[in-house]
Amino acid sequence: MARNLTEAHLIAGFLAAEGIVCEVRGEHLMAAYGELPITYDTLPAIWLAPEDRARARQRIEQALHGTGAGLGWVCPGCLEKLEAQFTECWNCGAPRPVE
Repeated sequence: MARNLTEAHLIAGFLAAEGIVCEVRGEHLMAAYGELPITYDTLPAIWLAPEDRARARQRIEQALHGTGAGLGWVCPGCLEKLEAQFTECWNCGAPRPVE
């Protein structure tokens, strides 16, 4: 669950970049916020497969609290050394391997 629609899409985009398939649900309720109370039932939610839940939670924690944020990675395609914030290689375009 996200606090607002922007946050939901940012988290969903981050998870997608990490190779976790998800979708944002509850967007249609935004139009009714003046009439509906803002509760856990009306806030946008990020849905994903149950088997991806633990990994998604771990990735979100790492992103929010900086654990592992400074770790770079090596492109499996061209062996270029890349900083942690990149999700694909700038040199050859290969995606960052899923850990």
